[in-house]
Order: sequence, then structure tokens, then C-alpha cells
Amino acid sequence: MKPGAPRFFRRSILLAAVGILAVVLTACRGVGGGQLPPDGVVFAGPASFGFTFSCEDKGGLNPPTGQLSIQLSYIDHGSNPLGSGFSIHGIVDQIDPVLESAICIGQNPPPPPVGQLIFLGRYHLTSSAPAGFPSTCPTRETKTTPLCRFEVIVQDNDQNLRPSPGDFFSIKLTTVTDPLITEFPVTTVVYARAGVLSSGNLTVK
Repeated sequence: MKPGAPRFFRRSILLAAVGILAVVLTACRGVGGGQLPPDGVVFAGPASFGFTFSCEDKGGLNPPTGQLSIQLSYIDHGSNPLGSGFSIHGIVDQIDPVLESAICIGQNPPPPPVGQLIFLGRYHLTSSAPAGFPSTCPTRETKTTPLCRFEVIVQDNDQNLRPSPGDFFSIKLTTVTDPLITEFPVTTVVYARAGVLSSGNLTVK
């Protein structure tokens, strides 16, 4: 095998992974919070949330390496498919720094639906576990026990900074731990909730 082959092989894998993950990152910045109303059937109480998302470099001369940043706080305040109310904290996936920089390089991707943002990450409980919470999802991460993953979809329908009950929020919690899985099989989804906000505001740029 030629001396350059291993490096080429690694680069091919890296670019393939970028292609997989870049599909998910449909915007560069997003921030917001609000509340989903109860439906009186599956969800007895409201759900409140807040998030920040960025995936970009700063540009200019000698720009810093592109960085992916995600913070998510989510609380279900009533009975739900997992049992009692609970809260989770979500963070960015752990990925290779070279891959992270390639994803957040600041180049323009194909235009997504206006105002839409889809992002994935890891989550852990910040409350006691409801009865239906999967035992395979750890409450804290170690070298041998990776955190389970979530998917969030937000839609900024009004495209302004004023509170709007018309914005949309969706969340899925899964038992998946592999960061290269971007489409979660239905059998791995343990909790899903979505709807238009009863209060709050989402901003996607």
C-alpha cells in the first residue's frame, strides 16, 4: 500500500461523515424558548423549553476554527407517555474537531425551508426518572456509557423577534447513542412531543 493511502482513506471517511451530518444542520444560528400547551389526552401539563444553537466560524482574517454549539433545556410539567413530569438537558454531540470545523466552515449550504432548524445532540436527565424512562440511557456520561440522543425541529414562522404563539417546536428523545445516526428508527424513540407555541418566541437565522 502506498504511504499516502491511509491518510486518503481517513479523509474519505471524514468527508462521508460530513455529508451525513451536514444534512441535519439547516441553519447557522437559532435561539428561543417557550411553552407547548397540554392536549388533555396524552400530555396533561404544558412543556417548557429553551435552546441556543450555532454552527459557524467568525470570518475575517485568521478566523477561529468553526464550532458547533448546542444547549437545550426541556421540561414536561405533567403526566406523559413516560409517566410523571421530568426535565432534561441537551448538549452537542462529541465529534472529531476536524469534522466539526468542516461542518461549521461558514460556507453557504443549500437553502433550507425558511426559518427552519433541525439539530441533534445528547441529553441527560436533570430530574428524577419517570417510570418509563429507558434504563439504557445514563443520567451522566462516562467513557463507557455514552448519552442517548435527541432530535429537535423548530420553525420560526413569523421571522421577527417578538413573542409569537405561531412558532413550532418538536422534540424526540431516543435510545440511540451513535452520533452518525441522523434518522432515528421508530423503535428507538421513547418520547415525542410537538406543536405550535402557546407562548414564547423562536428566532432562526
